[in-house]
Amino acid sequence: MYYDAHCHYSYLKKKYNNFFIAAVSMDYSSSIDTLLLKAENVLVGVGIHPWKVHEENLDKVVDLVKKADFIGEVGLDYRYAKASKELQVKYFETFAELASLQNKLINVHALDAWEDAFNILQKYNVKKAIFHWYTGPEQLLKDIEGAGYFITVNPSVTFQKKHQNIVVKAPLDIILTESDGGYEYKGRMLEPIYIPEAISEISRLKNVKEDEVNKIVERNFMKAFIS
Repeated sequence: MYYDAHCHYSYLKKKYNNFFIAAVSMDYSSSIDTLLLKAENVLVGVGIHPWKVHEENLDKVVDLVKKADFIGEVGLDYRYAKASKELQVKYFETFAELASLQNKLINVHALDAWEDAFNILQKYNVKKAIFHWYTGPEQLLKDIEGAGYFITVNPSVTFQKKHQNIVVKAPLDIILTESDGGYEYKGRMLEPIYIPEAISEISRLKNVKEDEVNKIVERNFMKAFIS
């Protein structure tokens, strides 16, 4: 069994055996689709991606949170998002407060906004969070670990140098694997089937056997999503 902590599963339209998937959403429409995918090996999340903040109704998605296993994909993006920083923060703070009140994990996108996103989670006393596809400051890793949060490692770690550097610096106890499936990156449509590539690269970078890496990822996944 492999563990995918961040997958746009509603976009892939296929089943994956031997994968435990946390299915994230981008907007109201995909949140509705994702909720229908709930299964023994699929957890479902609802949210508004920062790229969609400028065109999405916050209240409509907020109403769906109680039906979901977790909240996501939500967060901040200071590089690509069209919405103002102020509006992104408003949406993200709403989801952070809901995560705290409903004791749900929040699955966070925080490109060029890692520290701001972390501070908002702390402001609302969020207990469980994932920083997806983490390529942020190395010094923030200690704060992430101290807060009991996790980071995800994507198959791009096989070639993305800044992602590799994070794996070297991060303790295994905060690492999860993800596919970001349904998203095309560098000409390849990402899918859960590429997660073994991430496991293999983590194994190489940390000098830990692949089976042991996967066991640690499984333990981290259960702690994040199930406990």
